[in-house]
Amino acid sequence: MRIAFVVGAFPALSETFLLNQITGLMDAGCDVKIFARERSGDTVVHEDVVRHGLLHHARYLDHFPSNWVGRFFRFLMLFPLRLWQAPAPVLRSINVFAYGREAWSLRLFFTAAAFLEARDHDIVFCHLGVNGLLALRMKRMGILKGRIVTVFHMADLMDLAQAQMPAELGGLFSEGDLFLPVNRPVKLRLIELGCPERKIVVHRMGVDVAHFDVSARRRFGASSLKILSVARLVEKKGLGYALEAMALARDLPYEYVIIGDGPLRPALEADVKRLGLVRQVRFLGWQDSGTIRRYLKDTDIFLAPSVTAETGDHEGIPVVLMEAMASGVPVLTTPNGSIRDLVEDGRTGFLVPEKDAPALAAKLRQLKDAPACVEAAAQAARCLIEEQYNIRTLNQLLLRILTNTAYEAA
Repeated sequence: MRIAFVVGAFPALSETFLLNQITGLMDAGCDVKIFARERSGDTVVHEDVVRHGLLHHARYLDHFPSNWVGRFFRFLMLFPLRLWQAPAPVLRSINVFAYGREAWSLRLFFTAAAFLEARDHDIVFCHLGVNGLLALRMKRMGILKGRIVTVFHMADLMDLAQAQMPAELGGLFSEGDLFLPVNRPVKLRLIELGCPERKIVVHRMGVDVAHFDVSARRRFGASSLKILSVARLVEKKGLGYALEAMALARDLPYEYVIIGDGPLRPALEADVKRLGLVRQVRFLGWQDSGTIRRYLKDTDIFLAPSVTAETGDHEGIPVVLMEAMASGVPVLTTPNGSIRDLVEDGRTGFLVPEKDAPALAAKLRQLKDAPACVEAAAQAARCLIEEQYNIRTLNQLLLRILTNTAYEAA
């Protein structure tokens, strides 16, 4: 089966679930191409990107000269070949009367030219609604012919709603072939927005459990607590509250490592200095998946103090939370968004109210003195991930879903 993935920035370190799906389908024998809006600015890449040679499978939609003269000469070189490949769609892409500035700037032509490589794919697999809308546009122009499958997250739906795109979404719901929300709340929101329920299949994200060896993990509470957070440094991750909790628990021996980067890093680093935590807290920036797994092996508690942002943005289920649980690391988090569907307080992890630094500090002290309870929750969490969030099982299911969609009667 030929599958064209349509994504945003690629390869993005924060989107391990997407890499897991791509590599899983490749391992299953699918012919995969990746069409990305832009090249990721991450300076570190996951090992799977190298192992599977994913950059050789990637095409970038913004890969054309920004200089008008260079763009025009590039157009003159490509136009005869692309016109021969698909005369009507290519001519549409330069129709200034229909598409205005996008046509005369030649941006639409270069986008269409890139997608011609996916013209005969069976499935156009769009990660996020904005990319589903892009694929639909290419299909309407005659560039793409495959079935359009779109994955939705809650934050994605919120962004589209804020952009006030009801007509565009209605078109996607009508002409798209399948919609894969990552959990039940996203499914319910899709239905509220008008997506036909018969086109919806909930498909969870997951992790490769085989990559996480619990036997080599550090014994809980062997010395000072080693605490780890892995996150993009944005408001909804709640790391400012984590730092306040660290200050309140400064009498508790600990080391706190934060892996990740983002717009709030300068402010968080300033908070570390203000709170007098320079010796206890380290920022490591983005790291590859192998490095993260090594840190998880030597961690006592994985801390994910997620909150609802001022914009209303909140968590789905962070894949790194699943990775921590698969590693046998106890998780301390909040019932924000869909996290409550993954973590049951006291059974598969530990929950505190969001935006409550004193509660976080108190829970850290409580867990330090209850190693048996902590280890039992960590073992139950590992079993949960094995049974319900194993990416290998989920990818087998995804392959069946896509096969049925690709070959069902039109």
